[in-house]
Amino acid sequence: LMELENLDTKKNPPKQIIATIDRWKDKGLIPDDVRADDGAGLADGKILLLYRHYQERLKTVNACDFGDLLLHMIAIFKNPAHADVLADYHRRFKYILVDEYQDTNVAQYMWLRLLAKGSGNVCCVGDDDQSIYGWRGAEVGNILRFERDFPGAKIVRLEQNYRSHGHILGAANGVIAQNEGRLGKNLFTEAGEGEKITVRGLWDGGAEARWVAEEIEQLQRRKWSLNQIAILVRAGFQTREFEERFIQLGIPYRVIGGQRFYERQEIRDALAYLRVLVQPADDLALERIINVPKRGLGDSTIQMLYAHARTRSISLH
Repeated sequence: LMELENLDTKKNPPKQIIATIDRWKDKGLIPDDVRADDGAGLADGKILLLYRHYQERLKTVNACDFGDLLLHMIAIFKNPAHADVLADYHRRFKYILVDEYQDTNVAQYMWLRLLAKGSGNVCCVGDDDQSIYGWRGAEVGNILRFERDFPGAKIVRLEQNYRSHGHILGAANGVIAQNEGRLGKNLFTEAGEGEKITVRGLWDGGAEARWVAEEIEQLQRRKWSLNQIAILVRAGFQTREFEERFIQLGIPYRVIGGQRFYERQEIRDALAYLRVLVQPADDLALERIINVPKRGLGDSTIQMLYAHARTRSISLH
């Protein structure tokens, strides 16, 4: 453990180490399943050792991370000694519905196959052309081999679109036609062709904000109300460029959708107190509220407590 704690974080970025462990868990691999040469160049060659210690530490504090939620369940389902557990779930779940199937990872796929062995009644909804989460472990192959994995399954293509007009679907069909390894579909609508779409290539977020602002000013000159104009963004941080431009031009705007209720600091603090009451071994929750409100406990004190806990393989509490 001392060797691991002394790792050069510049040469071994923690995010890269965490991402590697997450990738193993997404594939349903416990430390004993990982090949010795997988990730050998990380953490001075000690990445697998780090994975083992990490799992042992989680067990000590009676905790699990997001990947463990499925990893532990798969281990139980596959263990002949716990055959009664899987049999119980087979009795309880006769019909299984999976949404966004194209974004399932290997661990989710393994879990589903084990769970579906009971009845074989599985309905999966997904779109092979919308798989965009390969970077976080999603395996589009799960949906491409669905018919082979579940013999006798019926494929229903949902090709009629009730939301968009023809020109939009025509552009979408043109884009997805270039995808490789797909089941194939042809989107259509009875809503008419609608307005033609405009595709604009811009250098960066600033250029995009300037162009959009100019378009809005033109619409205003044509007597459009600002209540008739909306800008859709993929992520919240993308609003900043637009806000700065609108402030410069004096264009009133509203940002719809802010910080979620459960992401507020005071709510997360309250939940941490409740977690510690129910599960005293929850180190992360205890660390969050150990000095809230202020109790004169600084970082050095908390580090000393952690060192003491790790040495004796006990929780922070």
